[in-house]
Amino acid sequence: MLEWPFLACAMWAYFYGYMAYDAKMGLSGYLGNGISNLGQLMPLLCLVGVLVGWNLGTRIKGRLAPEMRTYPYFRLWLVGLFFLVVGAIGGYSVQRASESGNLDYAESSGYWYLLFYVGYPGLAMTIWALFRMDRGMRICLGIITALGLVAFMFPHLAGARRGPLFPAIMILLIVPPLTTRRSPNPLIFFGGIAIAGLVMLLFLQVREVTYKGGTWGEAIHNLSINQAITEKVEQPEDNEYINNCQIIGTIYQNGKYQYGTGHLGLLWHWIPRAAWKQKPALGEGYYTFDEMFDDVEAATGFHLLGYGAAVGGVADTFVQYGFFCPLFWFGLSWCLGKAYVRARAGNNPRWLFCYIGFICASHWLISQSVAAAFVPGMFFQVVPLVVFTFVGHDRKQEAIAVKGRRRSSRYQMPQQAAQP
Repeated sequence: MLEWPFLACAMWAYFYGYMAYDAKMGLSGYLGNGISNLGQLMPLLCLVGVLVGWNLGTRIKGRLAPEMRTYPYFRLWLVGLFFLVVGAIGGYSVQRASESGNLDYAESSGYWYLLFYVGYPGLAMTIWALFRMDRGMRICLGIITALGLVAFMFPHLAGARRGPLFPAIMILLIVPPLTTRRSPNPLIFFGGIAIAGLVMLLFLQVREVTYKGGTWGEAIHNLSINQAITEKVEQPEDNEYINNCQIIGTIYQNGKYQYGTGHLGLLWHWIPRAAWKQKPALGEGYYTFDEMFDDVEAATGFHLLGYGAAVGGVADTFVQYGFFCPLFWFGLSWCLGKAYVRARAGNNPRWLFCYIGFICASHWLISQSVAAAFVPGMFFQVVPLVVFTFVGHDRKQEAIAVKGRRRSSRYQMPQQAAQP
């Protein structure tokens, strides 16, 4: 349940299974010229790449035993709480800027508005530290952490934003079992994922009311679970499978691949727009998104894509790498499998937070694009790395006898190394 392919397969089933079925049954007019054949083949090949890459990445030679390390858990909890508060401030700044009409990414730097992303690694660090502390401290500090989580998530929930909800749910479900090295309760784990998915779909109905000046009370009164499940897939502009097919079909026909330049361009995303006014949009390669959208409209006869449209992670990688995109998903899954093995085998939290950070960004990666997952993914990775580099740890080495020789504690069996 904690392995990434489980989550990936669930998303694949929704975007390329459930949405594909509804598209072929009720929206077949948008899938002409045989584009649905290639549009279904590439997600299948990429999913095979995910599964094979994970299988090879989680294979290890011998046993990975953890090192005996103790950390200043209370200090790390304070640091995590600090980032959680900073993330809450960033979230409220986005809300205020949106309400006042000052949220302008095209002309100003968006770094301040992106501060809410640092709250997620902060939340993960607080939960990890709590489960490492004594039970007496855990209750009091857990209440403070819960209050911080409420403050952090409130502006996103008030705005019915689906994206920020997913990583928070994943942190709450995955960090405790990875920290304690115990399998999660299946009922709680599957129930949490199911409820999170349903709430994210219901948020679409809430926004239709609140964005037009209505209240949450009015939105809740008109909620329909059946409509939430079926409405999104029945609208062609919101059906990611149709967008996926049209993008892949168009690029295959005109041959205008980006050859990885869109992903390479993510490296200069960090240059402030104030210093580079003409900086390309996030993820743009050697030609613009507008040009690609015009090509899709010319090839299909439908204007579905535009600003904010989600093409899906598979289509995005096909634009970049063509028929080699399954290799991208293979390599990504292989690397993540390596991180997962180390997160489960040792008590080095750097690998745990590396794995959790990728899981948190998976929703943007699979449903939208690599570019959409890049910025939150970098925050999820960099913040814990910086914290553990500068906060440091107290390392205890214990010499033990292994096969007649004395070795450091990094060769201990996991059961021994887990002892306090």
